[in-house]
Amino acid sequence: MPSLVIRHKIKQRDNFMELAELHPKLDGTVEAGHLTFDCPLGHEHTITIPIGSITPKSWASSGEFPGSLTLTPSIWAHNGSPNNQDLRDDEWDKAAKCGWHGFITNGHISTV
Repeated sequence: MPSLVIRHKIKQRDNFMELAELHPKLDGTVEAGHLTFDCPLGHEHTITIPIGSITPKSWASSGEFPGSLTLTPSIWAHNGSPNNQDLRDDEWDKAAKCGWHGFITNGHISTV
């Protein structure tokens, strides 16, 4: 199994980083769209979250993308919840085992 390349990691001192550092992409709008960003732990996968009113199970969203975006509740990337259906099976397995749990608040990523 190839090793993971660490591209990003949460700043240990402050336990947060800017969402903008994780190459975020917004498909749609903050009010109804999908947010995709690189794994905050540096794993080679992205996390995709439905936000706003795009589906009944979307994360509540407010603010401007990406600088002041806030999502609730927290995001827990486990058991396939990175929600990225475009991943190959081996990438999906890595993403599903990621385990990152955190928040996006006012454009900052924090880990629980």
